[in-house]
Parts: sequence; structure tokens; C-alpha cells
Amino acid sequence: MQNATKYPLNFVRFLGTSGTRFIMLSQRRASGGIWFTYGGSRGVIDPGPGSLVRICDAEPPLSAIDINTIILTHKHIDHSSDMNALVEGMTLKSREKKGSALMPRDCVSGGDAVLLKHFADRIKDIHFHEDRAVTKLVTGTTVESVAHKHHGVECYGLIFRGDGLPTWGVISDTSAQAHFPERYSDCRMLIINTTLPLPKATLDHMSAADAESLMQVLHPRLAVLTHMGNMLLDMGPERIASRISTDQTRAIAATDGMIINLDELS
Repeated sequence: MQNATKYPLNFVRFLGTSGTRFIMLSQRRASGGIWFTYGGSRGVIDPGPGSLVRICDAEPPLSAIDINTIILTHKHIDHSSDMNALVEGMTLKSREKKGSALMPRDCVSGGDAVLLKHFADRIKDIHFHEDRAVTKLVTGTTVESVAHKHHGVECYGLIFRGDGLPTWGVISDTSAQAHFPERYSDCRMLIINTTLPLPKATLDHMSAADAESLMQVLHPRLAVLTHMGNMLLDMGPERIASRISTDQTRAIAATDGMIINLDELS
């Protein structure tokens, strides 16, 4: 069981911070996604390869049995490969359907669905992203879907809200989009999948330069860079995060296992 005495009341833990298939295959950085506990919702965003292992190895302890929500931003394997294993934990072969999932529709359709029917049948509530749709999580907290653009698949970012709780967001794999400043404007913390140092026209990924431009408009209290590619890692993500910090926004580079207290942003 999650050790409530050792974790903050509301927090995220980075099960992995890798970006691109090359980092995933080498495991230079882990590829497990993000655990979140928020207003009683306990879940994982983008459980890529090794997510279950990272949960089981976590200290203080975490448990897949405690999960009540699983969220996919898109279907690519580095974001979804452990989806079915975590559904197994969330439902624990219950005779009654349990938990909820939020994902793009193409995660369950066509010949390359990432959620197997056997496991889909065991989830109580399956929700699908639509731009601006607000989905209620199992405890009444909500997540708003934000349309992204990423290499021909459905992809969405996330904004988490709850009464009396800090608002925080996730920008997943995407090129920079004109609607991001307006959509993410109320986020105190913003997690940004920052794969590249500089934009590359042929790649639908955010760069450190894109993140810097966004910070100068949005001014969240905390910006967290993750999902980093080889070139950015070679350059030193901590140094890059420090460079793009502003008087209003402290930027940091996530590391595998990093825990952030959502109430204190520490």
C-alpha cells in the first residue's frame, strides 16, 4: 500500500524521464511514466516500459493495487506498453469492474489497439479524450484534455483541477501549439515533455526553446522538463532548466524517481 506517512498528501513521482525510442531502448533514463496522487485519485500517466517495475521498486513503497486511474496521452509504445499490467493491478481480478481509464479512441480501435479487450472489460469507466472535454476522476477531481499534434496519432495534454487543490498540467509529446498559452494559463505547475534542445520542423516534439517561450507567457510557479532525448541529456538538462527559469517561474529537470509535492511545489 502507498505509505501515506512518507509521501505528501498530493504529489507526483516520475517513474521515468526518458524521451524518444532510443532512450527507451537503452534505458539511459527509465520509461515508466508519472505516478500521481491528487485529491484521492491515485494513478499513472503514460505507463511505458518498466512502469510496473518502477512502482514495485519505489521507496517509499507504491503499489499497483492502489491505482484507481490510468491515463494515456497517446498510444506510442514508450507511453503505453505497461497499460494492461497496471489494469491487472487496478482491478485485481475483481468480480466487479473497478477503476477508470482515460485515453484517445485509437488506443482501443483498429488492429493495433494498446488496451486489450480482456482488460478493457474489467475497467468500470473508460473515457476518451476530446479537446476541452473535462473528465471526472473517481474521487471527483477532474482532468481537462488539450489537443496536441504528434506524428499522426491522437494525442492530448492534461490539466488537473480539484476544489481547494493546486491546478497542474502536462504537455505530452507534441510540437508547440498556438493554443497552449490560453489553455494552460491557470496551472501552478506545468510538466513539459521536452525532447529537443531546439525545434526541428520534422519532429512533433517540444524543445527547450519552445518551453522557454511558453514560460515567458504563462509564468507557472514551477516548470518541470521531462521526456528528454539524448542531445538534451548530453547538454545537461539541469543547466538548460536553470537557463530558461524566470523571475516568475522556477524550471527544473526531472530525474527518475523525483517526487514533487503539489501543494508546496517542492
